[in-house]
Amino acid sequence: MPPFHTLSARQISLLVGYLRILEGKLDARTPPGDRTRGKEIFFGKGECSSCHMLSGEGGFLGPDLSAYGSSMSATAIRDEIVRPDRIEAAGYRSAAITTRDGDRMEGVIRNEDNFSLQLQTKDGSFHFFQKTELRSVEPLGHSVMPADYRQRLSPDELNDLVSYLMNGSLARQAQTSHKSQDPPQ
Repeated sequence: MPPFHTLSARQISLLVGYLRILEGKLDARTPPGDRTRGKEIFFGKGECSSCHMLSGEGGFLGPDLSAYGSSMSATAIRDEIVRPDRIEAAGYRSAAITTRDGDRMEGVIRNEDNFSLQLQTKDGSFHFFQKTELRSVEPLGHSVMPADYRQRLSPDELNDLVSYLMNGSLARQAQTSHKSQDPPQ
């Protein structure tokens, strides 16, 4: 299918809405809140961007959410955000390491073999260790994603965040394609 560079953001939204109708998923894809406020929450109060990336913006400790909300219902996205008993996703095993010198760090194990371990801490930095340099590696046994979003965010803020996750990447794609199509002045 050829790209449609001449479509406006509104036309893209209408086209996607029409395709959702054809899929029979219209009700499941109705965003519950305000996408603009949701973006503010993602990059502000919710602190989601400290770990997650969406459309090239944010952190990379957690999974990239650029396509996360593109095919999920608002209820499924919201339930995942507020889930208190989250299971660590593959590739996101959290651990606390203690070096032979007594330094302790928590983060996500990015790579491990018989001889070395690579840990990414919440600030995004990578730490490489030979296993002989480590006193202990303790699995944290839980996701590093906060489990208190139901208390941290109001119901309206959660709805706004869900709307951003459902539509944030679509809006950015439309913005980017229009910038590249604008004639020089």
